[in-house]
Amino acid sequence: MSTRGATPSQPATPPRRRRRAVRALGFGVVALLVFEGVLNLVLNLGVIPHIVHRATSRTYLGWSRAWWLWPAPVHVQDFFLEQHDNDAQWRVDVERSEARLSLTSFLHRRVDLGFLHAWGVRVRVRPIPPLERAVPGPPSAHPWSVSLRGLEIRDGREVDWGHGRYIGPWEADGAVTLVGGERVSVSASRIELSQGAVELGQRRAANVDSMLADLTLDVPKKGPGAGDALGGLSGRARLKAELLPLDWLGPLLAHREALVLDEGAGHVEADVRWTRGRLAPDSRVEAQGEPLTLRLGPLRVRTPWHARGTVTAQGEGTREWLRFDFAPVLVGGYVGQLMELPEVALTFQAEPRPGERHPTYQRDLTVAPSRPMDLRTLNHWTGHTFRVDSGTAVLKARAQFESAQDTGDLHLSLGSDLINAQSGSVRMLGRARASIASHRLALREHEVGLDGTTLELTQVSADFPHKQVRGWEGTFSFPHALLALSPPSLDARFSGQFANADPFVALLTRKLGLPRFLAPLLDARDLRVSGRVWMGDAGMRVRELHATGSGLKLEASLDVRRDDLRARVLATVKGITGCVEVTPEGTHLHLGDARRHCEPLDAPP
Repeated sequence: MSTRGATPSQPATPPRRRRRAVRALGFGVVALLVFEGVLNLVLNLGVIPHIVHRATSRTYLGWSRAWWLWPAPVHVQDFFLEQHDNDAQWRVDVERSEARLSLTSFLHRRVDLGFLHAWGVRVRVRPIPPLERAVPGPPSAHPWSVSLRGLEIRDGREVDWGHGRYIGPWEADGAVTLVGGERVSVSASRIELSQGAVELGQRRAANVDSMLADLTLDVPKKGPGAGDALGGLSGRARLKAELLPLDWLGPLLAHREALVLDEGAGHVEADVRWTRGRLAPDSRVEAQGEPLTLRLGPLRVRTPWHARGTVTAQGEGTREWLRFDFAPVLVGGYVGQLMELPEVALTFQAEPRPGERHPTYQRDLTVAPSRPMDLRTLNHWTGHTFRVDSGTAVLKARAQFESAQDTGDLHLSLGSDLINAQSGSVRMLGRARASIASHRLALREHEVGLDGTTLELTQVSADFPHKQVRGWEGTFSFPHALLALSPPSLDARFSGQFANADPFVALLTRKLGLPRFLAPLLDARDLRVSGRVWMGDAGMRVRELHATGSGLKLEASLDVRRDDLRARVLATVKGITGCVEVTPEGTHLHLGDARRHCEPLDAPP
């Protein structure tokens, strides 16, 4: 049988299959190129920032340039992310970054980054004052979320928070999760700072030698603990830093308008641990420095300093303890060194309260009694009116804190031994004690406010030409007192209560005997006085002087210049009123129309 003319079917030749494969590959490459082109076009036309801002109006992001050869990592230059929360505004700037991004996650309102490597990072956080905070809006039913795993920051440049800023290199590794309007979670396995600087209030405060930290932060945006960043903080930080001269600390202290702080450079080492926002056991900090100089008005204080702090376990909580030691403390003024305090210590501590979330806070200020102070330094202010020839005094301080919220007060007392002094040609002996609360003490550049000062005089003795004073005592209160420093003078209002009137009798009889009309002054008891006194190098003036005692009432003005006395006294004794004028030439008594002769009492006698 012949098979000629048979044409059986043949399979496709390999060249045809190759052509179909090449055609499919070409379509795929074209589609990929179109996809890559569209994807990169979307990245660089601002579409994504617009979509994100519409979904979350308080979030802003953008970049100057980006490219993505999918499925390789996306590359972004000059990226920024800014978020406006109810209590803070924060912004992150990144010079260069690359990340692995899931496109399908956008379909589920998620931004899912498999890793993110960033270089040239700057972080800024600005707390919003309470009065500027907006009322939180209702939460979104389907909030966007951001999941960032494998975060690596290299070549960090800056971290800015409110009034402080770190400038220098830093690195970080970790992960971040954000759920819009609901939660922010950060897990940093490593944060490292080295050879950078810290600024506070736009002044450089410290140079950071090294800091290594690991921490977790979980901040809910609603429900219990909403917005409490500190309450969601756990971790550990170890720091070594050099503290620069402390002039940067002055603006942060009380009385900053008059206080100048300088010198005191030192170093600090710290190992701090947190658990849910509370300091954890084994935390410690220690710092010390060279002598610092503190200028407050006319005072100059110079002292070395040392600070220590620890946290230890106590029951179910912790005991936190921090102490500042200053020793010795040298206090000076315009006339040189005034006194030396062997030690001043300020201690803060917090202890747990059973059944309470917040601990009990306690503060204690310990001031060692000063070394004896030579009272002859007062002669710079009293001039020739009153001069101290010998005598010393010791300063003591006592602190009071009524409650944990109380700012407390420091009561100062200056007590003397026997003082030997003179006024004009009259010599006097006695003891004195002055007391004042620190919150009433006003130290300014050219004057010192001494409102509320109390002056107690005891064992006072003096020999006047016509009167001897022995063992007298009395108490003066100064509701208002102002000590000017240049030229030196004292202007004060005073009141007092005394056992007898011996000093006043002695003053009025300094040149001549006491007029018979004022003889009841010799027997006056429980005398109450008030008035206004001015004392300076030129002498002493007393105005608005009022004195009352048993059967006696006085109104007077006096001028004392060295040994000269001029006085005008309007006295009512047993129902009779008279005017007594005292001059260096003699004493004159007017019984008829006495008030007319004495007026005006405030005029110089």
